[in-house]
Formats: sequence, C-alpha cells, structure tokens
Amino acid sequence: MDENKKSIKYWADQDKPREKLVQKGPFALSDSELIAILIGSGTREHSALDISRDLLRRIGHNLNELAGLSHQELKKIKGIGPAKAIAIHAALELGRRRQGAAPEYRKKIQSSSEAASLFSHLKDSRQEEFWMACLNRQLQVLYLGQIHLGGISSVSADPRIIFGKALEHQAVSLIVSHNHPSGNLRPSKEDEAITKKLKAAGELLDIRLADHLIISREGFFSFADEGMI
Repeated sequence: MDENKKSIKYWADQDKPREKLVQKGPFALSDSELIAILIGSGTREHSALDISRDLLRRIGHNLNELAGLSHQELKKIKGIGPAKAIAIHAALELGRRRQGAAPEYRKKIQSSSEAASLFSHLKDSRQEEFWMACLNRQLQVLYLGQIHLGGISSVSADPRIIFGKALEHQAVSLIVSHNHPSGNLRPSKEDEAITKKLKAAGELLDIRLADHLIISREGFFSFADEGMI
C-alpha cells in the first residue's frame, strides 16, 4: 500500500478521528477512533488508528481489560511508547474520577449495592487498593479517597489514618473497601481481622463502621450484609 494512504493526514476530513469528533461529536466515534486520538500519531508503518485497533484486538475489544493494563503492558504494544501509554492512563483515570466526582458527593448511601457503586473503579485495578468513604448523619458522602495502594494488611488499614480522615470530615459513619484482583470475593482471615479492628476503633470514637466491601470483577462482598460487622 502507498505510504501516503496509510497516514491519517491523507484521509478525507470526515474520516479523520479528530475532525469527525469536532463535526459529529464524541458519540459518533468508535472505541478505536477515540483511542487513536489519545495515541495521537502512528509509526511509519502503521497509523494511530491501526495501533488502536491492534490494542483493542489484544484485549478482546473489552475496555475493562484496557483499564487494567499497566504502563509496562501498554508499552509492549508496537507503536505505543511511554508518552502514549501515559496519555491513555491519564484518560482512563479521568474516567474513573468522573465516576466518583461531584454527583456522588452528598448522595445518600442506603444499601450495600449503593456503597459498592462508590468503589466500582476498584474492579479494574491489578493491585490491591484500600479506600474509604465518610458519611454524615443523613448517610451522605462527605469524602471518598484512597488510603493505601498495595497488599492489604494491618499497616495499610491503620485506624489512625482512617479515623483521622473521618474526624477531619466530621463523619458519623464510614465505609471501607478494598479489591481482590484475583476475583475471589471471600474475605481472608486478615480481612476479617482488619474489620474487627476498625469496628472496635470506631466504637471508641463514636464513629460507626457501616460496612467493609470487597470488590472484584465478579461483584462485591459486604461484611454488613453477611452479619460480620
């Protein structure tokens, strides 16, 4: 094929992802076209759209799989270097943050499924993460944030950090959550011990531990629903 025909810059404007987005809006673009915009430029052999399509093929056209790829795994795709991998990760992180942004705050959390929606982004992480949400008397979210990245242990679930945040935001109750990248939703002995430790600390400070959720792509496990709090 003629090299000029491979390059996006020689395509008709209505076929170029950036121009198409401006003319028709982002909803008119396919997944591969949106990713091509993030990639920005291709190589001598392949356009940004070619690279995007190759990336999607490798993950079975599953955007949840894309969200789980590490920086190093993205760089293994031919045509994706450090800068392009960073751009993709930044876009995915913005999407995650949008899920937990303003609309979630002041939202009433009245069930474990509603609580799990706060931490749904954890299902894509390949590392264990520990998060918390602070609630007021109306069960509205005052604060949502990450406490620890890495293996869950008594160190990562330090009550001084967790309840320090709760006191800072004048929380009446809190929900903690972590993910199991393996997919297994059953709590470990360590998970159970951490839950008991946080519940006891909360009782001393009159801040109720409302729930501890385990998140994975298989769904979620609620300590409260199982009568374990």
